[in-house]
Amino acid sequence: MQKPPAFTFYCVFTLFASVTCLQLSHAQQVRLAVSDLIADFVRPEVMALAERTDVEVSYESIGSLPAIERLRAGSVDFAIMAFPEGSDVPRDEFSVFPFAYDATIIAVNKNNPLDEISLGRLAGVFGESEESNFTTWGDLGLSGWGSRKLKLLSGHEVDSIALELFKFSVLFEGALKSSVDNVQPTEAIDLLAKDPAAVAILSRVPTESDAKILLLSSDDSSPAYGPTNDNIHFGDYPIRLPFYIVFSKYSEQAYGPFLRVLWGDELASDLVAGGIFALPDTVRRKLLVDLDLDDIQEKKTEE
Repeated sequence: MQKPPAFTFYCVFTLFASVTCLQLSHAQQVRLAVSDLIADFVRPEVMALAERTDVEVSYESIGSLPAIERLRAGSVDFAIMAFPEGSDVPRDEFSVFPFAYDATIIAVNKNNPLDEISLGRLAGVFGESEESNFTTWGDLGLSGWGSRKLKLLSGHEVDSIALELFKFSVLFEGALKSSVDNVQPTEAIDLLAKDPAAVAILSRVPTESDAKILLLSSDDSSPAYGPTNDNIHFGDYPIRLPFYIVFSKYSEQAYGPFLRVLWGDELASDLVAGGIFALPDTVRRKLLVDLDLDDIQEKKTEE
């Protein structure tokens, strides 16, 4: 059974800017559209950049498909867009760079002997009409837990797409079992601590010691990985939503100040504090070094 097209999964989010001159220092206006997922994190750093460079900034919200069309038409020059896995990222048309990731976390009680699970088996745990249907921990092969029923929880943040991302990435039918309890994130953690049979869909990595994060694998024969910045960035952790920086290829030098802010330590810290996964430090450092080398080469060319 085929999954629906990636762009039907969710209304993806964008941050875009239109710059009136090729050099940011000479620009008069930057139009920004910030998604609900990243607006609170991106805005302070970008506004600070605007003040330092005397750039007028305004905000606007726009979907990924309209943003792509405006990029192609030349009415939008700079964007950050979220593309679900499997959708076409326009690398041939534009300069495309990684920015950050959202992800869905699966957690159990710390005393639960299960350490990892495949997406297929996870679908059988939470999905209503999947190939497998697991109702007890014994169904998952836990010795001594044969008749203990699964306690299914969904404890994502109100403004998070963790549940929709889970449905898109894990379920073929997209429907959860009616036995899944939708609770507040704090309640989900409390229930995980009290009930060893509980398993929860979360939008953040739990810091509480009573919760254990499950490692996830794409299938039963593949290795399982935890939700670290590296594992998510390199695609080993399978439930993720990537955000990409996209702009016209010929304008790469013009957006250097923006890129330095977007890949900077302060914004990375803000993203992590908000439950969004920043790029690994080594990847951000490499991108910034490459940007500096491009600046040096550009100056030599001008001379």
